Amino acid sequence: MKRVLAILTLVFTISSCSVTDEDVTFDPKDLLSGNWTFEYSNNGETVFKRTNTLPNEKYGVSFFRDGKFIERTSDWSGTPQLVFSDVQGTYQLEKTLIKVNIEGFPGNYHWRIISLTNKELVITHDRADQETDLKELMDLFNKLYTMATSETCQDANDWSFTAYGSKACGGPQGYLAYPNSINVNLFLEKVAFYTQKEKEYNIKWDVISTCDSPAQPNGVICENDLPVLTY
Repeated sequence: MKRVLAILTLVFTISSCSVTDEDVTFDPKDLLSGNWTFEYSNNGETVFKRTNTLPNEKYGVSFFRDGKFIERTSDWSGTPQLVFSDVQGTYQLEKTLIKVNIEGFPGNYHWRIISLTNKELVITHDRADQETDLKELMDLFNKLYTMATSETCQDANDWSFTAYGSKACGGPQGYLAYPNSINVNLFLEKVAFYTQKEKEYNIKWDVISTCDSPAQPNGVICENDLPVLTY
């Protein structure tokens, strides 16, 4: 009899220390609301598991009924160890589209719900959103290129060059010649703005690039009224 009681006590102790799916609270009328902890990503889809609280050292998000949103994310903070902190924001749910707006980078993004149950949330980045970002990036570059090619190249001494863009692996995309007769300060400000936006785009959409660095020019020459970089 004592042995049976001991076994029952052990079973009860183990059961009371375990967290089961039934222990996680949720609203059956609002499945999205609650805390979601990152599980894994595969083929462009990200899987979250519902939890009662967000873990201290793992990526996760919280959706609140009043439209508030929290993203628990990490940065390096200059140390080898990841440091997690909460980013505040808001969200809107439009059918299967989650529109998120947060403080700081990346500002706003869209998630498309693939599946949603009381236990699991599967999402993917909305690619229409990425196409919009890419178009904005291309428009910025076209403005740079228009300024850089606004003059014909007659005297190489009247030209300079600068690095532009940001490769996903680091470093500039390339180098661009420009005439000194334009508003150089404004032009370089636009180059810096474009470079920062491309860096943000690469991070936001997990862009992959080669890690080779473009050769740095040593000057500009004029050929057929066009500036040509020399190496």
